[in-house]
Amino acid sequence: MASSNDTTPTLDIFPSAPIAPVSDFIFSGFLEHLGRCIYGGIVPAGPTNFPYTPRNPCPKDQFVETPKDLITEEGFRKDVLEVLRDELNTPLVRWPGGNYASSYRWEDGVGKERNRRPELAWGGEESNQFGTDEFIAWCRQAKIEPFIVLNMGTGTLEDALHWIEYCNGTGDTYYANYRRRNTGRDEPYNVKYWALGNEVWGEWQVGQQTASAYATKARQWAHAIKLLDPNVKLVGCGETGVNHWDGIVLDELVDKVDLHSIHLYTGFGPRDRSQVEKEYGRSVYGPDAAEYSIEICKGLINKARFAKQVAKPIKIAFDEYGVWDETVGTPQNGLEQFYNLTDALAMASWLNVFIRQSDIVDIACIAQSVNVISPLITSPTGLFRQTIYWPLYLFSKYMRGGTSVRVSVDSPKFTGETLPTWISSIKGHPSELDASAVVVTSPEGKRSLRVAVVNRSETQSYNVPIRIAFDDPGSSSWGPREVEVHEVWHEDVKARNDWGNEYNVSVKTTKEPWTRRRVFREHSFALLVLDLI
Repeated sequence: MASSNDTTPTLDIFPSAPIAPVSDFIFSGFLEHLGRCIYGGIVPAGPTNFPYTPRNPCPKDQFVETPKDLITEEGFRKDVLEVLRDELNTPLVRWPGGNYASSYRWEDGVGKERNRRPELAWGGEESNQFGTDEFIAWCRQAKIEPFIVLNMGTGTLEDALHWIEYCNGTGDTYYANYRRRNTGRDEPYNVKYWALGNEVWGEWQVGQQTASAYATKARQWAHAIKLLDPNVKLVGCGETGVNHWDGIVLDELVDKVDLHSIHLYTGFGPRDRSQVEKEYGRSVYGPDAAEYSIEICKGLINKARFAKQVAKPIKIAFDEYGVWDETVGTPQNGLEQFYNLTDALAMASWLNVFIRQSDIVDIACIAQSVNVISPLITSPTGLFRQTIYWPLYLFSKYMRGGTSVRVSVDSPKFTGETLPTWISSIKGHPSELDASAVVVTSPEGKRSLRVAVVNRSETQSYNVPIRIAFDDPGSSSWGPREVEVHEVWHEDVKARNDWGNEYNVSVKTTKEPWTRRRVFREHSFALLVLDLI
């Protein structure tokens, strides 16, 4: 791979230079009515779910029923729920889309009579057997904060107000009482996070609008929604953070919303796919585009805040991100994509970006949580964790609850082709070593330093001095004595997990004496845990 190797790599960490506390919500998820995400992922699939219909059901001799011991009393997939709740500790989930949200009629998915509808975003049909009440019930079981996306495509403001009243109403009003009749319970759902549409800028979207038209409409919606429930948090619809759309929408909405959403995928987009030797670099360095998008978007937010003198902070909801090759995960196969080690390294770099940008990124939702371009793949009888699962697991377990601190990386640069290509030409050639760090303080006051390092070089390992500010190498009474290392590595960058080989790429954990340097193997991710004395 093309790189400039005249730089001796070093890693400096500054525990006393905080950036910001890391929001739990950067480890959030996303569910959409697409492929096998809901039916086959969150609930067991039936013989008429994707890719089948009541008129064209799965042949009886091919249908495999999910065993009862894999289903909760409420009808949810127990194994999926346990991984998201107990392993990943997913704090928030966005639903029902995605593109699906732009033609979703929420009232079709509540009550005893469920209306089956054409599904416009991805094709096929929607049974509406999983609707608002099921989503909230699942969130309660999974200990997850619900985040609902309003339909600003075919939907009206009246529809949106009715939906929020249904979820949050406490009075003796029609939709609050409708919820009570459907659930048999008086208490409201208290859904706090609501998004004002999804990718309304996209030509693929039902109800696409111009930035100015959307901004005017969204401002009116936000005003009415806050009159109905002043406690909700509203998320405005951004693009990628660097676009004309983002500036126009923020200028108009900055005093009406609490967060601004941006979306980006790595491994996505046109390129010469016959140049297979370039695919590694195109994937692992892609998250550098996300960091630049966040930095530009932060400037646009502060510009808009200044113009309207908005004192409250407006944060970024990066509520769709991930690794997606649109020629592999397609609507025809339900966007199911199998990931390799290369993709896992890209995922680790994604998460490094969110840690470094923790002063502005409050929410990040991996797209998606199960089966659809996801870390988890299910069958009717089980699941396996894809390669991209392991960085998400390690970050969620060790970087959560910490305060992001400054790091300085001196590293050889990657000079090959990036995707998008402007990463190299505008942001600058990416570093082969990519790192972030947090300090976690226990209730007893003990401090722990966690350092995430991705060696994105495909072929070169690096023996890297790691200097912690104010650490005295000559002192016998200060500094870490031991390091706990969690490493994701395989000799083959194309190695993947699959049925029967579920842990081909996973985590290896070791404890070693702390020597103030570390060999980071080629194409590897390592998370270091050190106690600060």
